[in-house]
Amino acid sequence: MNSVAAMLITRLILVQVAVGTFSLVLVGLFASRLLLLDPGVVWAALPATTIAGATLFVTACGLTFVVTRPLRKTLQGLTVGSSSVPPADLVRLYALPAKLTFMDTLAALLVGVATLFRPLRPPTSDLVTQVSLVLLGVTFASAAVLPMYVMLRSQVAMVLEVAPLASVREALFLLASRARTPESSYVRLRFVFAVTVPVTFVALGASLLVQAHARAYDTAAREDEVTRVAQGAFDLVGGSTAGRAGATSAALAHGLSVTIDEGRASFRVVRDDEGMTSMQVPLDDGHASLKFPAGAYSPIIWVYGLLALAGTVLAGGLGSRLGRRFVADVAIATRAVRETGAADVLRGSRVRREARFDSVILLMDAIDLLGGVFREFASAQERAIDARAATERMRGLFLASMSHDLKGPLNAILGFADLVSRSPLSAAQQESLTIIEQRGRELLMLIHTVLDSARAEAGELRVSPEWTMVGDVVMSAVLDARDLAVGAPVEIVAEIQPGVPRLYADGSRLVQALTAVIQSAVRFTQQGAVHVRATLSTDASARTNAASTTVLRIDVESSGRSAPGTDREKLFDAFKDTDRARQHGSLGLGLSLARSIVELHGGTLDGSVAKGGGTVFHLTMPTEAEQVLAALRRP
Repeated sequence: MNSVAAMLITRLILVQVAVGTFSLVLVGLFASRLLLLDPGVVWAALPATTIAGATLFVTACGLTFVVTRPLRKTLQGLTVGSSSVPPADLVRLYALPAKLTFMDTLAALLVGVATLFRPLRPPTSDLVTQVSLVLLGVTFASAAVLPMYVMLRSQVAMVLEVAPLASVREALFLLASRARTPESSYVRLRFVFAVTVPVTFVALGASLLVQAHARAYDTAAREDEVTRVAQGAFDLVGGSTAGRAGATSAALAHGLSVTIDEGRASFRVVRDDEGMTSMQVPLDDGHASLKFPAGAYSPIIWVYGLLALAGTVLAGGLGSRLGRRFVADVAIATRAVRETGAADVLRGSRVRREARFDSVILLMDAIDLLGGVFREFASAQERAIDARAATERMRGLFLASMSHDLKGPLNAILGFADLVSRSPLSAAQQESLTIIEQRGRELLMLIHTVLDSARAEAGELRVSPEWTMVGDVVMSAVLDARDLAVGAPVEIVAEIQPGVPRLYADGSRLVQALTAVIQSAVRFTQQGAVHVRATLSTDASARTNAASTTVLRIDVESSGRSAPGTDREKLFDAFKDTDRARQHGSLGLGLSLARSIVELHGGTLDGSVAKGGGTVFHLTMPTEAEQVLAALRRP
């Protein structure tokens, strides 16, 4: 069981929550210092910030569950080590980090914008202050986007590593087919995005800090100036209020609205959403209520805005250049992988330009190491191929020379046995001589089989087709098999369907093949009968339009025990079924040669299980001369 795939959703949520919490904590700790805000304003905004953070966490969890829902079955399969995973799901899994990062960033922007409006905006924050707080939060969030994406990608990569190789290969092809732009352009675009976005937000954040400091300085200076004006121009002078009216008119001309009220009041400053600042300044005979526009944006902000734009453009150029170099390094590694063919493996890697990126350098080192392994494997495989070829040649030479050397003495034995049989013999002598002749014929047939098998394996077996009667072929093979099976408790029965047409085939070779098949069926039969049936059949695989091809089908059915599917196929491979060879006294040369002869005529030979048990050999031959000639012309 793979715990990485099982815990993927939980890990993705933990990464998003951890990064979001860290960003909010940074905003809370540094907002008052960076934006020169009153700590009371930041503390008053804490409940709204907590609600916004909780909303973001719930949104992130919900989005993660929704996006990963179609992948649940795939993750369960990877957890239990399934070998069949839909490639489309692997493509969705690959795109998951980018999708979650985009959704989280969009959700943070929407929640931040929502806090600009009442009643979500804290009562102690005016619109400008809240905008500054939101922009500061977005700046911190943008700085955290890249590490969050990297952590999400690492979690998904660990799951992709345990995916089946075949599914990963199909997913890569599917991903390449869906790409609207070349892979190199896509990589460069990702570099530009990865470099430009953080620099843009950091530059904007720096501009925001400059504006906040400039605005705070201007606001403090204006508030101090207004306080001094109020205390100097509107306070009592020698207990007289003379001159207040003129001072009020003069102040109004400079944008300062003044109202003198009775009653004591403490000093207070209030800023509203319309950009107006209201102050209460205590006087000797009451207090003055003053209202004036808040500090405007300093012109220097445009300078820093232009600097931020210039930094963004430079970052984009740097990202594009880095992306181009990285693509070039990846192209070097790609060529190294694609050119690792047999010739290159044996020759060794060629000297190439050194890569610039550490990750690509490590990849190139891995390719060189893999090339060394390939070279060792290729060398061992080459030696194995040479050894196998030498073995096959030696085996062919041995079989051919041995067969020729055995035929001379054997012909002499059979010839002298025939001469002896013409003399008067007792019954016991006649029986012994019959056994000598039968075993001699068996050995002679085996020698011919060995010679023809060596020719077939070398591609030198030749046939001379001519029109032949099916009955002659079947009965000749049955008679030869009966002669070779004298003394065995097995009966060979032949059945030929009336009206079977002639065959265009090499009659002697076909008799040799069918005899070998019948002999094999006799060996598999402990007692009972071997049935040989020749019928006409329709070849379904050769149907063209409404027409069909008629073939001759010869079934040789034994009544012994059937062989398993894998063992049945081994029966046609010489020297490979050694256990059955020891049991039945055959190395499979006969069946292997029979299949070669039948396939030379464009036919087939295979085996199956009979209904009542036992093995059935199916031999099919085309009845048309054109098909046989076409098969003979094939290399």
